[in-house]
Amino acid sequence: MSTLYAAWAATLVASGWLLGVGAIRLVAHRSGEVDHTRGMRNVAYLALGLGAVAAVSFVVLTVVITTR
Repeated sequence: MSTLYAAWAATLVASGWLLGVGAIRLVAHRSGEVDHTRGMRNVAYLALGLGAVAAVSFVVLTVVITTR
């Protein structure tokens, strides 16, 4: 397995994981419960941002692999 395929797989896993975690944390923050921590919204935005970067990287690597 080349480094390109390893990076492609890593971005796939990272985007799926981070977008899922970010979405769950954002829904939990917006639920209105009083037991959420102060930084929950910031962590949700951070996870969604990193997930978006990983998703864009995955798309770019997919294009690179298919045109190679």
